Amino acid sequence: MMHKTITSTITVLIIIGLAISAILNVSMLTPSVKAADSGWTLVTDSKPLKAYTNLTESIWQKNATMAPNSPYDKIGLHRLVKTGIQTKGAVFLLAGIYGSGEQLISNPPQSNYTIDESSNTAVYWANRGFDVYSIDYRAHFLPSTMNATQASAIAANWGWDVYISDLKEAVDKAKTVSGYTKIFLTAMSLGGNVAMYYASEYWKQDLRGIILLDGSENTIKFTPTTNTVNVTSGLIANVGGLALEYPRTPGPSPYSPGILFAYQNAIQNPGAPAEWPAGTPLQPTINPITNQTWTNITEWFAYQWYSSHYSNIYGGYGNLTVNIQRSASADRYFPFRLLIETTAMHDWNNCPFLTYDFDDHYNEINVPVLGFRSGLYGIPTWGNFTNGLATSDFTQITLPNYGHLDVFTGTYLAKDVSEPTYQWLLNHTLTALITQGNSVTIAARNSITLSANASGGPTPYTYQWYQDGTAIVGQISPQINVAWTYAGTHNVFCAINDSIGMTATTSPLTLTVVAAATTPTPLPTQTPLNTPTTTQTPTPTTIPTTTPTATPTPTQNPTPTPPVPEFPRSLLIAVLAALAIARVLVIKIKTRKTK
Repeated sequence: MMHKTITSTITVLIIIGLAISAILNVSMLTPSVKAADSGWTLVTDSKPLKAYTNLTESIWQKNATMAPNSPYDKIGLHRLVKTGIQTKGAVFLLAGIYGSGEQLISNPPQSNYTIDESSNTAVYWANRGFDVYSIDYRAHFLPSTMNATQASAIAANWGWDVYISDLKEAVDKAKTVSGYTKIFLTAMSLGGNVAMYYASEYWKQDLRGIILLDGSENTIKFTPTTNTVNVTSGLIANVGGLALEYPRTPGPSPYSPGILFAYQNAIQNPGAPAEWPAGTPLQPTINPITNQTWTNITEWFAYQWYSSHYSNIYGGYGNLTVNIQRSASADRYFPFRLLIETTAMHDWNNCPFLTYDFDDHYNEINVPVLGFRSGLYGIPTWGNFTNGLATSDFTQITLPNYGHLDVFTGTYLAKDVSEPTYQWLLNHTLTALITQGNSVTIAARNSITLSANASGGPTPYTYQWYQDGTAIVGQISPQINVAWTYAGTHNVFCAINDSIGMTATTSPLTLTVVAAATTPTPLPTQTPLNTPTTTQTPTPTTIPTTTPTATPTPTQNPTPTPPVPEFPRSLLIAVLAALAIARVLVIKIKTRKTK
């Protein structure tokens, strides 16, 4: 009876220890994945683009985490990727005012127009191997039929704290899907504000680099002027008008309310009269260049873009068709609160109306930056980019004859923007390869030197070689000399890290060892001749990889087999503790029996 009691006690304690260990291991391994993926629903799975069937778009949506939480407080994430490849890196696009991920990326086969890479940076970069993402902000989910008063009531609370929180959720999801720990953040127009604000909080953990396409925010802290702009007063003064209607901005505008629908009409009827609403002539009624009445609404739009320096249509740099297509797919409303808060932040040395005073932290940002400035709009409006950041890797490209929209949609976009950016991305993307290729054959007892090369990413690099999925202890140099005693086939690869923690893994090299004439019978386990002796201190490591931690999608190559995990330390501790407690109980029981 006593023996059964002791056995039962020990069994219970061990089970408790195992349960505690399992809980500890789950809690340590899963929180970040759950947080990044929480609440997202896949609504479109790998749908091919209309003109590029090897490029597929996936779309996720979720109810945004930060309050408010009305039915319209949703966000979306779009992904554009080339099928059947190992991607080179992840690029996250931020649209400008009234823009969305759908506007930048979507072009399903049923679309009434066709996106071409010559006028679309997302398609250009995805075609060349980058994994491209973009976000649908909350305003994208406001129905275009909703009136401005209704939209204002909903958008009143959408400030920068909400926008940056939403972007963080989308970036985390993009990192989970792509497998990259850091992304390139690319921003158009007002998206430049979003990019800089996000970078000021999250550059260290999320960003590989920043690309500003005529971004409206500079890269320095604004000099305080009056410290008087009051966000609360601004919101009260604009109650009922806190949802700006496309393409109107504060102040005088030639555009009538609802003119978004005129753009949509112009796609279907480019020769329609220059009227909105129908029967009401658009102002001015005479083309100041030709001194004639407008031929059609398309001509009126062209002049508005040209006269405002938004697009150099008449100089041949603006793409009129793409401009109309982009405009027709814009969101109807934009939160005015964002502009009020930006004005306050620029006016205050330490802005009391923001949870996080973004530009106070610009001087901490230390990632490479590439900026494009349009000569006709960006330079006169915002000036050159001024590097007020911590990075020394800062480049500006000025496009003298470009209007603002031409930097995103222009006639020469591919040559002057997309391709230079692609080359910059390659130069700042860590890549790794084994110079001997994908396969090598040697005779048993012969040796071979393998070399790993890295490019892109800041130096110095660190190296770790692997054999058959297991780290080779001590092999942390660009070269490794290996020899096998017995015949067999092995996979060898090298994981390389740059100085900011990005990792690239070479493709596995298949090393075939053929038997020599005097080769003994192969043993079950084979070890490289250069394996360090037991006196060396092993370097603990895991396999870093740029492929997803989740199951790879069809667009990605399989990751080399990871090392077999060690016996969990927490489990070992729990078992030992259980045994110790059991021993104490046995001693006590024996003592009582003796008495």
